[in-house]
Amino acid sequence: MTLLSDSFDQCREMRMDSVSKEAGKWRSEAGVLWSALGQAGVTAAGTGKPPSEALLFGIGGGIGLGYFVYESGDYTSLFIATRITTNETPQAGFLHTICERVGVKTEILTATSAVAAEKKLRAALDEGQPVLAWVDARKLPYPYPAATYHALMVSEYNEMQGMYQVADRIEGKITLSPQELTAARQGEGAPKFRGLAVTTGGEIKENQLRIAMKQGILDCVGQMREGFGPSNFRSNFGLQALEKWAGLLTDSKDKRGWPRFFPAGPRLFDTLLVAYEQIEHRGEGGALRPLYANYLEEAASWLQQPSLVEVAEKFRASAERWRELSAALLPDDVPALKEARDLTDRRQVLFFEQGRAAQEQMQSLSARLEELRRQIGRAFPLGKSGTEDLLEEIRRRVVAVYQTEQEAVSTMSGGDG
Repeated sequence: MTLLSDSFDQCREMRMDSVSKEAGKWRSEAGVLWSALGQAGVTAAGTGKPPSEALLFGIGGGIGLGYFVYESGDYTSLFIATRITTNETPQAGFLHTICERVGVKTEILTATSAVAAEKKLRAALDEGQPVLAWVDARKLPYPYPAATYHALMVSEYNEMQGMYQVADRIEGKITLSPQELTAARQGEGAPKFRGLAVTTGGEIKENQLRIAMKQGILDCVGQMREGFGPSNFRSNFGLQALEKWAGLLTDSKDKRGWPRFFPAGPRLFDTLLVAYEQIEHRGEGGALRPLYANYLEEAASWLQQPSLVEVAEKFRASAERWRELSAALLPDDVPALKEARDLTDRRQVLFFEQGRAAQEQMQSLSARLEELRRQIGRAFPLGKSGTEDLLEEIRRRVVAVYQTEQEAVSTMSGGDG
């Protein structure tokens, strides 16, 4: 596997422009890390600012793809991992990897009880260290991100108010009570009470950034081509996962094929909705591909590899294929499904614009979504042939994503196979 290695003169101003893109609306985990680095005084070489959200995202490995389903009793769910998959136990996974690669010193905080966790968190904050805290996002008192793992940044504790100040995907601060934060720091997808304190500031050296960017690209290519985890599980990740997903969508013989595993009714409705949210409500949407394209454009400047701009264009094309797929999941021509899409989009917009101030409106939208689910449970809005057509259209869109990403990954790796 080789990286494209065209070299050209690139002025310092272009690098500073790329870094100055900053974190935007902080809608990815890397954006939350950007916020923490800014508070800790960490800057990228010669810029006076932290590495951008996109740069951090790509350094950690960037995008990925995982497809797996979960079943427990009557409950079923679908997970689409749109960023690179990392080991989150016992290490602190994605965010810790980024910090290690750029030389930012951190301390992993662990505790066996809520009292001990609270004490360690307060001690770090008292030292001026922002803390990234892993949470079970479903326990947050506001719309949660469509991700298996999620971390928010705890920036301070206000003694007068008795509230924590946190950063989580929006520009404004969010307040959480100690009880709310403690509850969210326990549960599925949240290593119990684990935190990552950013302990030092300083400037990240240019050569270290370049090495980190190259490693991030290698990681992305490796996982997209080879999968992740033990050999019997690797087909659930990377390009193979897209092929697997496409096959299962219309396979009525496989017990995990969608016609059997997600029959028309509340199961299929829930699955269509959660797939849509995982594609469009993580980062800026498009399965995180626009964010990764931003990374490649920035990396092209830092690494003096203009060929990466071409790869970025291919991933922007992939983002469009992902958006076409999400539109097929909840299509306009099925009123109940379109309403579900509009409701979940509106709920996200309210959170991004107003944070917890929109709590009542967001709860009202959630109540309407639940009412829709009950209605669809009684009568799915499509008959047998209509449901088959829906699944076939989704399958066609997944294949289009696969073909576009296969080309993008091949170009990124230098076309060597």
